[in-house]
Amino acid sequence: MRDLRGAAAILCGLAVAGAAPLRAQTPDQPNLIFTISGGLTTGKTLWTLPRQLAYATTNGVQNLWDSMALGRDMRPGFLATLTATYFRSPNIGYTLEAGFFGLETKASCRPLAPFIPVGPSTSPNQQVCTYLDGQGIPGDAVGLLAGLTFRATKGGVQPYLRISGGGAIIGSSFVEMAGPTIVAGNETVTYFLADQHHKELTWMASVGAGVMLPLAPGYQLRLEARDVIVSLPYPTGPAMDTAAVAAGSQVPQPPVGSKVVLVPTFSVGFDIVLERRRGHRY
Repeated sequence: MRDLRGAAAILCGLAVAGAAPLRAQTPDQPNLIFTISGGLTTGKTLWTLPRQLAYATTNGVQNLWDSMALGRDMRPGFLATLTATYFRSPNIGYTLEAGFFGLETKASCRPLAPFIPVGPSTSPNQQVCTYLDGQGIPGDAVGLLAGLTFRATKGGVQPYLRISGGGAIIGSSFVEMAGPTIVAGNETVTYFLADQHHKELTWMASVGAGVMLPLAPGYQLRLEARDVIVSLPYPTGPAMDTAAVAAGSQVPQPPVGSKVVLVPTFSVGFDIVLERRRGHRY
């Protein structure tokens, strides 16, 4: 009888010992995550110039000028990013991101007075203004950012916050305003604003929030909304050296400054978990 009681006690102990780890164990945690994302960018007004002169012609006594209001507005664009996030702890990860951010703009041109006629054909300035008004102008920034990711939970659905900063290379000009003109059968380009000293390097930062959703072992879906903050060049005033422009010795170059622009974005990403940390078992 005593032997049966001992055997029963041993079996019960083994059963409890086997069940306890199942209750106490924690799930494996992603340690290194590689993310491919795509999405959309949005924006608002980038800059406006209430009055810019454009050389029209000369009447033999003085130079004549057209005047117009110019502007550039942000329009929806595309983004694509590659991100690596390394979690040294369950909740805090280090993030490195390379991304293409579409920063397209739409030009506006509004004459402040009737265009001065130049011969029998349409005024070159009128041709350029008509071309520019509503014209979509490509623009982009290629950024390299580093920062931190704060993950709220250890497994399953994982809400998170992410902050990062770094540098970016600007592609197209955000200052230049020009368009094609045809005069006496010859096609050329007429500038309202030139960008002879195009700025290519700038800084960029990002603040966002999202959620990671498990798909299968080693894979996750990521939804993220964030604000991309970037410094972009813009004309701080009209091009003023009208005498040199009229003489043909230079193009109209405005003073250029930098403006901090907030670009809201939304992206969808696919996570590949390259390494997993095994959960604790007690």
